[in-house]
Amino acid sequence: MPQRIVFPEKGVVALESFTLPELGPGDIQVRTLYSLMSIGTETTILHEKYAPGTHFDRMFSFPQLKTGMQAVGIVESAGGGVDEFRIGDTIFMRMAHGSHQVQPSSRCSPVPDGIDRRSACWAGLAKTAFRAAWAARFAPGLHILVIGAGPVGQMTVRWAAAAGVDTIAVADLSETRLQHAKRGGATSTLVGDVGNHLQQICDIDGGKGPSVVVDTTGNPQALGHALAAAAKFGKVILLGDTGFPERQCLTSNLMTKSLTIQATHDSHDRDGWDQRRIDRLFYRWVKSGRIDLSGLITHEFAPRECVQAYATADEKRDLAIGILFDWSRT
Repeated sequence: MPQRIVFPEKGVVALESFTLPELGPGDIQVRTLYSLMSIGTETTILHEKYAPGTHFDRMFSFPQLKTGMQAVGIVESAGGGVDEFRIGDTIFMRMAHGSHQVQPSSRCSPVPDGIDRRSACWAGLAKTAFRAAWAARFAPGLHILVIGAGPVGQMTVRWAAAAGVDTIAVADLSETRLQHAKRGGATSTLVGDVGNHLQQICDIDGGKGPSVVVDTTGNPQALGHALAAAAKFGKVILLGDTGFPERQCLTSNLMTKSLTIQATHDSHDRDGWDQRRIDRLFYRWVKSGRIDLSGLITHEFAPRECVQAYATADEKRDLAIGILFDWSRT
């Protein structure tokens, strides 16, 4: 019987059986191979780390039955009208942690041959990070600072490196995470709070500082650091999604530097950049070697080990980048 990982109540993780819905026209049934944890978002939901009235509060409640958002699987069957996928095809889907899924084929993307099926799961968080790449127009000649080297930060670094951005400075509290960022294309790394490295940051681009600062953390305190680090007339992009927006505070740097703040969100499809189009680009660059995903899967668990997996996400944040569920190990 199909199984899925759920949060029955705050702070509780469980593996349960469930019944798949019937196939409808345009639907496919998929057997999941791997699903990748979105560590920040999922632990925010699990532990209810958000304020009342926020979008997190409106979107999520317990029991929470949809606990993930990126997986790779094999097409097992298809409903009427499906002509783009065949049984046996490998696809990427934005779906929860579960052994099987039924969903519209239009929401799935083919995974090309030659791409590791585990690493293919990164397409979900790659899409999230692409929003910053689109908003900042990542390209040669740009000098950026990425605050946070977690999963989304890692994808941001890789989009920047693939786009030829000149300077990719990355700040994080964890030296281990920064080593992953270096492998992905970071040109310099800063260990600790951004505020402790402002002089070094100001030296970027011949003393002008980074024209773009991307906050990937979801930490409300990071906004002040981002405003302090950005160059005059620069842009601060809020990519990390905080559960406590009321704790984000503007500083005088916004006015004195004439800065622009732009929020981006995974759901914001603009200029034709939807999931499928981003997936195609992402997989093409992964296959060509332009984006390096090696070593980013740091922990693998069987679904029955889900309690241990989320404990790892909570307790080993400095070591955990990619936490993968292997659905062949049921």
